[in-house]
Amino acid sequence: MSTFHIGSELRRFSRGKLPPLALAVIMLLPLLFGGLFVWSYWDPIGRLNNLPVAVINSDEGAEVNGEELNAGDLIVEKLLASGAVDFHETTVEEAQEGVANGTYYFAIEFPEDFSQAVSSVNTDNPHHATMNAVFNNTNGLLGTALGNQVVNQVLMIVNENLGEKLVDQLLVGFSTIKDNLSKAGDGAKQLADGAHTATDGAQKLDGGAGTLADGLITADDAAHQLADGAETLSTNLNTAAGASQSLADGLSQLNAATDRLGAGAGQISEGVTKLTGPAATVAGEQEEALTPLINLAAQLRSLNIPQATDLAQQADAIVWNIRNQGLGNGDDAISKLNQLSAGAQELHRQLTDPTAEYRAGLNKATDGARQLSEGVHKLSDGSERLVVGSRKLADGTSKLAQGAQQLTVGANQLASGMVRLDEGSGELSLKLNQGAEQVPGFADGASASFATPVKEQQTKDELSLFGVGLAPMFISIGLFMGATVIFMLLRPSQRRAIDSGAVPIRGVMASYLPAIVVGIAQATIMFCVQRFALGLHAVHELGLWASMCLISVAFIAITQGLNNIFGATVGRVLCLGLMTLQIVSSGGLYPPETQPTPLRWFHTIDPMTYSVNLTREIIFGIDAAYDDRAIEAVLFLVVVMALFLTASGLSARRDRRWKMKDFRPEVSV
Repeated sequence: MSTFHIGSELRRFSRGKLPPLALAVIMLLPLLFGGLFVWSYWDPIGRLNNLPVAVINSDEGAEVNGEELNAGDLIVEKLLASGAVDFHETTVEEAQEGVANGTYYFAIEFPEDFSQAVSSVNTDNPHHATMNAVFNNTNGLLGTALGNQVVNQVLMIVNENLGEKLVDQLLVGFSTIKDNLSKAGDGAKQLADGAHTATDGAQKLDGGAGTLADGLITADDAAHQLADGAETLSTNLNTAAGASQSLADGLSQLNAATDRLGAGAGQISEGVTKLTGPAATVAGEQEEALTPLINLAAQLRSLNIPQATDLAQQADAIVWNIRNQGLGNGDDAISKLNQLSAGAQELHRQLTDPTAEYRAGLNKATDGARQLSEGVHKLSDGSERLVVGSRKLADGTSKLAQGAQQLTVGANQLASGMVRLDEGSGELSLKLNQGAEQVPGFADGASASFATPVKEQQTKDELSLFGVGLAPMFISIGLFMGATVIFMLLRPSQRRAIDSGAVPIRGVMASYLPAIVVGIAQATIMFCVQRFALGLHAVHELGLWASMCLISVAFIAITQGLNNIFGATVGRVLCLGLMTLQIVSSGGLYPPETQPTPLRWFHTIDPMTYSVNLTREIIFGIDAAYDDRAIEAVLFLVVVMALFLTASGLSARRDRRWKMKDFRPEVSV
């Protein structure tokens, strides 16, 4: 029998229906772990958006710097919009009932004082804001664990949104200090420049105030002289008002007398007209009338009295005139009488007709005198007000002169003070600029950096999917389980070869090599399912298939060895026990440092530890410069395979001698 002849053992499964089916089942059985488990846990974190969670917003809000803050509304809105989890906004009663009956895996509540606690950083009693999370272990342990991760994500959302907002309020004030100090420094510099200019102005003001005081004293004297002159003017205007009134009254009387004179002139004109007719009659009687006058003149002359003599001469003259010019001399007297009548009529017209030159001029003079009187009275009234105003002006200039003297004193003090202000403002500008340089400034976005000072940045490998991360462990479990069930159908060693007296290893290899064929088939099927059905992309895909084949070959050697050493019944039980121990010690799920000490010790010699390390290195990539775990794993698995094949050979040598238990086993599995 050839050592490498593998057909005889597998040929047993080529007859009938159940044996080939059983062999096919053995080849597919590792997919329970390497396929089904990996698929079921492929991406539970990515499907958290299907996890129903209750959110209760009991926040009543708060007032911060005069603005309304509703932190609960803000966070709930962010959570509902995030889509990370299937959040449902509910009441407290609905959440309690939902968590209790499994409708919701857990509940998150923002209490009534949430906004007040968040904004308490600006108060005298700053304290943390609380967020209540309610879990129910009857909804599943992993559901609670995932819930804790969700709560941590919610806390990150809360801190990012509220932390940045509150820190921004603090930094606004802090940045304002620097800006205002800088502005104050610039303003102080401008103040210093202005103070220097003002100092020069104050000194000029001091000199100008003295000049102003002297000028105001002179103006005060002139104002008093003006007041005295105004009083004299008022007195003269009062006198002129009386005279103008008298003139107006006299002209009014003259106007009335002119009316009467005009009436008399009219009467004269009428009388002269009446005399023209009887003038001829009178001419004859003229001589008769002169006789007494002539006699009278003679008598007066005889008295020898100068006055009588004068009267006698006048009487003689009258007689002479009457004789030379009287009516008795002909038409010349009548003509003169007519001229007298015409002159009387003209005089009547001038005195009574408003359009005549004399009467028109008299009327204008009367009106002008009346207007003059009224104007002088108004001027007199104005002069009295001028007297009052000039007196007030005199009093004001006196006070102004006194104020100018006080201004002179104040301007002198101002000039001295401006000198000190000039010196102080320069020092103030220097100190403010130095202070502004010492105050830190914050750029835009500083609030976000303060609120979340540290943020994660992936610099090498990205976080893998949950199923990809667990694939190395489930591959190892599936292949070890496949190696275990192989020897439930195949014989761990060929008894015929052992009993023939051949080298014991031949009997072992006669079973080992057919098992390797089945194991490689298991590894190949598992690789194809993970690569093409699940979409697991390894960095070294052919290397992954080769490593799975190596792991299967090593695990088959282990399970064959246990079956050969302890017998099929005990060996199969030990294989299941060893598989369990390897799973919990391999570090495929939790780091070994987090496990009990015995498991940490076994971790160093656990074959599954090295199978997990090998597949991890192949799937995620090998950093040969720093990491030699892949080489260690290959060497360890080869050594384990050799040890257990050796143990199987020694067991075959031992089993050449039959024992009673070989004929009647106490227990058969």
